Amino acid sequence: MKNKTKRVFWGFFSLDYKAMGEYLEEMAEKGWMVEKVGRYTAKFRAIEPQKIKFYVDVFKEGGPLTPEKTESSEEYRRLCQESGWTFITSLDYLQFFYAAGDSEPVPIQTDEEIEQKIVEHTLVRTELRGVLIFAILAVYILFRIIPVRYTNLLRFTGVISTYLYPVLCIFTAIPAVYIIVWMIKARRNIKNGLSIAKPTLKSARRRIRAFYGSVWIIVLLYVLSFIIDAFFMPGIVVYILLGPGIGAIFGSSIRYLVKKNKISGDSVLNYIVIGTIIILIFIWVSGPSILEKTEDIYKVDSIPEGYPIITLKEISKESSQRGELSREFRRSMSPIVPKHHTYYEYENLGDSSKSIRIKYYEAINSYFADIIFKGITEELEKGMKWRGMTIFTKNIITDDEMRKLWDMDNLALTEERDELIIQKGNIVLHVDNYSEVMDFNDIEIRELIISRFFNNSSEN
Repeated sequence: MKNKTKRVFWGFFSLDYKAMGEYLEEMAEKGWMVEKVGRYTAKFRAIEPQKIKFYVDVFKEGGPLTPEKTESSEEYRRLCQESGWTFITSLDYLQFFYAAGDSEPVPIQTDEEIEQKIVEHTLVRTELRGVLIFAILAVYILFRIIPVRYTNLLRFTGVISTYLYPVLCIFTAIPAVYIIVWMIKARRNIKNGLSIAKPTLKSARRRIRAFYGSVWIIVLLYVLSFIIDAFFMPGIVVYILLGPGIGAIFGSSIRYLVKKNKISGDSVLNYIVIGTIIILIFIWVSGPSILEKTEDIYKVDSIPEGYPIITLKEISKESSQRGELSREFRRSMSPIVPKHHTYYEYENLGDSSKSIRIKYYEAINSYFADIIFKGITEELEKGMKWRGMTIFTKNIITDDEMRKLWDMDNLALTEERDELIIQKGNIVLHVDNYSEVMDFNDIEIRELIISRFFNNSSEN
């Protein structure tokens, strides 16, 4: 039985350190003794159910980048041992001790004003620093996703980011609110000669459920969305996760080495700078290679059923293929755009070439189709940034007479009339005609496009 161990979800806020002791006492009465506490899980070993006293203290010289064993921490733990407390483990600033249930050990902290100052300069400062960093990152991401970009509507991760990320930001603000309220109450109590309010295990559990329950549901939705998107866009998803994944592994490794006294805390910044440079170089070198290798995935000989396309042969009205033909097909989906695909056909004729690219979007209703239509036209007008320059900008024109002729809700053309963007109901079509293989004023071309792509359009 003594060799039996288990891990449980931890999840306490650091300011709930008093409630942690209450929880550990409850676990001991059930026959489980804590061995190690991490940020999200704690390890317990089986013991005979018994009453054990626990004390969780805040050690001001600890921290996430402080070794587990230092001269000051060893001296501090020795003094606690003399007071009747046996050291178990540590988590950053928090130190975990126990004593026999029938013993009367001396409390480690006897001056609440000093304790409150230690907590403010360690736990509160650390938590608020983390909240501030997240807040800056959250504001930056919000500016990136609002107003809604049409490209975000095409992927599960994009939809989740657009509509659930603000909710995630609200829930992650819970620790900041709790920290500020705790600090105000603690200062007020000390000023009035009262004890610092000790959070109960019941209130701590409510906060854990409110915070982690909501956050983990959203995180789970993010993970599922990445899995779905990876099926349609494996290269892009790998590229997106490459940086954060390597960064997380590198950060965890640095923290582990510091805790084990393998590297000094003074040199951590140097390691972080060097590691960041190496990671950026690695991504810059390997990223294009990853994306290039996935391009072959999209080369096809046949198109799956249910995805409308038009071919060069249909447009040029030729009876046979005269050159070397290559075809690419990419499909994707999201809760808002259940069907989206891109079809590219290129024919090499030796001294010349022909090509056509079709992008088809079928949204759940016309509202989102309108966002896609406007997003495409704005994107063409803005062009793209490259080495500090704006290139490939397009002048977009509208032609009401042509729109009525095509019987569309929205219609736009590039000034050169080599691109056509049309929307009717919940369907948007973007046609690239760079090699001028078709005439958008041709009645047969118009009827072909309308019959092929807009038979299933709806006004919802």
